[in-house]
Amino acid sequence: MKNERILDALEKVDEELIVEAAPGNKPPRKNSMNWVRWGTVAACVVLIVGLGAPKVLELYHGINSDGMKASTDGGVTIPPMNVTLSSASQADMIGFFIYEGRCYVQYEHIYEDVDIVEEYKGTAIGTIDEWTPKEGYVDYAGSIRGDFYSVKGYDPEFMLCTKDSRGVVSTYICNNGITLNYGRELYEDRLHLSENSIGLQYESRMSRYQSMGEIYELDIEEAFIQEFISQLGAEKFLLCKDVAEQEGWDHMGHSDMYYLYFTMNNGTKVQLILHDKGYVRFLGFWDVCVKVSAECYDKLLAAFEQKKGTPVANHGVCWE
Repeated sequence: MKNERILDALEKVDEELIVEAAPGNKPPRKNSMNWVRWGTVAACVVLIVGLGAPKVLELYHGINSDGMKASTDGGVTIPPMNVTLSSASQADMIGFFIYEGRCYVQYEHIYEDVDIVEEYKGTAIGTIDEWTPKEGYVDYAGSIRGDFYSVKGYDPEFMLCTKDSRGVVSTYICNNGITLNYGRELYEDRLHLSENSIGLQYESRMSRYQSMGEIYELDIEEAFIQEFISQLGAEKFLLCKDVAEQEGWDHMGHSDMYYLYFTMNNGTKVQLILHDKGYVRFLGFWDVCVKVSAECYDKLLAAFEQKKGTPVANHGVCWE
C-alpha cells in the first residue's frame, strides 16, 4: 500500500531513460506458471540509481509525463510504452510484459475464487532485467514468466490476466498508446462501470497508507452512485500535472482524500482515488483524472467522513 506515496513523490522527476518496446518473435511454447518476483512499486519500471541515492530516474507507468499531451478536442494522449533498464541501476519493477507491441502493467491480485480467465494468448518469458539491451524489449518479454489470458468481459487490448499455481489471478492493464477524451472511454467503454458494478467500498488515505484495513461499505442511495458514475463518464480527461500546477499542489498525491473500490460482478475491482476539490483518478491510469461537480464531491465526502457504512475486514484484492 506504500506504492502510491512512492509514485506521487516521483511525479516531479523530469529525466527520462527510454527505448522503444517493439513487436518481436512468435509466441513461445505454452508452459507452466513460473513467477519472477521483483520488489514492486506502482510503475512499469522504476530505476533507482544506488540504494538510498537522492537521484532517481523514473519511467512513470512506462511513460515520462512530458510525453503526454492534450488532444485536439480537449482530452489527453498517452504515448506508446517505452521501457528500459540500466545495468548501473538498482531496479524495482512491478510485473509487466509486452504483447503485440503493447506493454501490460500489473494492476491487481485477486485472491478470491473468480471465473474470469478466458482464452490463452501467450506465455511471458520473463527475460527483462537491468542488463537487458533494447533488442530484448520484444513481444512476450517482461519481468514475469508464465501463461497469460484474455479476461472475460474485457477487451484484450486493454486487459489481460495470469493465474498462478495457487489460483491467484493477476490482471494487467495496457495504459499507454491511447487517446482519452471523455471519462466514458475508460469507465464505460473499457471498465463497464455502470453496467457491471455491484457495490462500492471506501477507505481513508490514512488507512490505505498505513495498511489499517479500515474499509467500509458505502451507505448511500444507489441513484447517487449511478449519478457519480455518470459524471465520471461525462467529464473530459485532464492531465494530473496540469491540475497540480493549477491548484498549487506539488503533485496530486498531496490532495488524495479517499480510495474507492467498485466491486464488479466478475470479482474484479475498479479502484479510484478521490482527490480534493472533486478530482478522480483510476489507479490503472495514474497520469490523468476527471473532475466531478462540487455537489457530487461534497456529498461523497460527507458520507465518507460520517462512516455510516458497514466495516468490512478485507476487500479481497491486493494492488501492490
